[in-house]
Amino acid sequence: MKLILLLLLILPLTSAFGQKLPQDAISTYFSEYVDDPDFSVVYVSGKVFGLFKDANLDLNKLDEEEVKAVFDVVKDIQGIRVLHTEQNAMARWKEAKKRIPTDKYELLFKVRTADGDNVEAFIQDEEAVISELFLLIGAQDNFAMLSFVGVVDLTKLSDLQRAIERN
Repeated sequence: MKLILLLLLILPLTSAFGQKLPQDAISTYFSEYVDDPDFSVVYVSGKVFGLFKDANLDLNKLDEEEVKAVFDVVKDIQGIRVLHTEQNAMARWKEAKKRIPTDKYELLFKVRTADGDNVEAFIQDEEAVISELFLLIGAQDNFAMLSFVGVVDLTKLSDLQRAIERN
């Protein structure tokens, strides 16, 4: 819960929508639809996480170990991108499935309901280090793509979990 509150503090600091990230699953799609009024768009630059570390924020509810663990996890995140629309959702899902080279990712999980809702999670990683986590969501009235790009070391995530559990 503390981690969620901390991340919610970060999100209002975002203002950059057009910066370039390394080529990832959502880049082409994102640049095509970033100005489309049918889409809700979220872009969080990796710079935000660096600014957050340098900011003098009141984090009294987190102890020093938790704060350090959070910064260790997010310091190498290069960006978070989200696209969402309720317009022509299933057609968007099918288009994304054709255009995005999901064969370059490892499928983490896939969910398909009897109603035709779809959720797929993909990852690019090397050993215990994730370079991208990508989610693709499609339903009759909902289409979303989420991409987390950067270096996320799973050992640092476990350190964060331990720090939060201790308190």
